[in-house]
Amino acid sequence: MNKQSELWADSPGLQRETLSFDFRGHHFVGHRVAPPVEAGRRPLVLVIHNYQGLKQFDVDVAEYLARLGYVGLAVDMYGDRVPADEREFPEDPSKIEHFQKQCFEAMVWLDHDHELFRALLGEWLRVGSEDSVVDAGSAPAAIGYCFGGMAVLEGVRAGLNLSGVVSFHGLLQTGEDPSPARFGALRPPLKTTRNNYNTDTVVLIENGAEDHLVAQDNKDRFFMEMDTAGVDWSFVDHAKTPHGFALPARIGPPGHLHEAADRRSTMNMLSLFREVFPHVHQNSVPNNASGTMIP
Repeated sequence: MNKQSELWADSPGLQRETLSFDFRGHHFVGHRVAPPVEAGRRPLVLVIHNYQGLKQFDVDVAEYLARLGYVGLAVDMYGDRVPADEREFPEDPSKIEHFQKQCFEAMVWLDHDHELFRALLGEWLRVGSEDSVVDAGSAPAAIGYCFGGMAVLEGVRAGLNLSGVVSFHGLLQTGEDPSPARFGALRPPLKTTRNNYNTDTVVLIENGAEDHLVAQDNKDRFFMEMDTAGVDWSFVDHAKTPHGFALPARIGPPGHLHEAADRRSTMNMLSLFREVFPHVHQNSVPNNASGTMIP
């Protein structure tokens, strides 16, 4: 999986590495892509997958970040609960039900246990920050898609050492969903824990105005929560845009790429990175990991 993407024709000497560890009885494997050796150490940016789990698209995002000038680490939040070769959406219709159920059960295993969720995020930050290519003097950033967007916000609630986070069409409240059950999986009891917000983290939410998973009530509660906690946040609603707008169709039905929203949300992310990593030259890359042109 940790290979050069076909999205870019050149190969600028990027450094690729597989990082892994065992945590609370599960094995986790992530894929790191860093700028060339001569670039020196660079800030770390975690990439957190959607409900499908870590797959090639997430590694492509890590490569995009490396081409920009950062260290991209595509992390695995499911471990062996979802086998590595069963995270791409099935082409065989007979396998879709099992795929959906397996991925959803892994997701609720985490998002219904806030302490576990936060501890695993913290472990990925530790492993990534200790990598020899990472600038340990810069607080890492994190970005996430759908489930991953929810995850980066949970990192802020946990008080993790994050300079900035970006949520792309992510849920705003952890462990909530409009449906009581999905894909035949029953939800376990919700285990909450005390919040310890990192008010030094800059939060950017990129949301589709027609996202069926983010109602106005979710937004209102999120705004009040962040304001009460003193968190620095920005919220962007993209008009006539659904859930999954930053994901390409090649990942399967969860991908509902809207190029204008994907382009603008990517450019907003790049602006945030220039703010939180002002000492790093940000390279110009013609397209992002979804293939969208970025001016």
